[in-house]
Amino acid sequence: MAFDRYVAICFPLRYTTILTPQVIIKLMVSIVVRSFSIILPDVFLLKRLPFCRTHIIPHTYCEHIGVAQLSSADISINIWYGFAVPLMTVISDVIFIAVSYAFILCAVFQLSSQGARQKALSTCGSHVCVILMFYTPAFFSILAHRFGHSVPQNVLILFANLYVAIPPALNPIVYGVKTKQTQDKFILLFSLKKSQ
Repeated sequence: MAFDRYVAICFPLRYTTILTPQVIIKLMVSIVVRSFSIILPDVFLLKRLPFCRTHIIPHTYCEHIGVAQLSSADISINIWYGFAVPLMTVISDVIFIAVSYAFILCAVFQLSSQGARQKALSTCGSHVCVILMFYTPAFFSILAHRFGHSVPQNVLILFANLYVAIPPALNPIVYGVKTKQTQDKFILLFSLKKSQ
């Protein structure tokens, strides 16, 4: 999304020549390969562990550390991998997004039209909101699972569920609020409640 916004705002006339279907497919493949290369070691790190205690995971989904903690063996490698890789992934994502938005802001502030500037910033604002909705609970979940030994288990599960459920649920709302039809429905909804 950050790269798409960058091309759309910095090179609007060349958008379709830069983001061709081939480039989009290459971007998608690289994202999938990156995701698999990050998650695949988790499988092998868990496969080497003996599980002789309970097989009930104290989470609502199979999280790597949640499964590793069921093992009776030393899971220090799992803990460090489960901490370092998500942290490096988040940091690299944030750096890429920040660089992209730095270029976008430079291009936006060079626009002569106030309306064009406002439209570009509005589009980017929605994306930044979605980024914050995704990375904030993810960051707290990663830190809480690694360092929050005194944090109650139900709070850890709540963070993990927020990280998985909230961003996809709020995506349509964040992007939909900008449309005229959605704004009209919100105004109608709240005006009906005030009149009752």
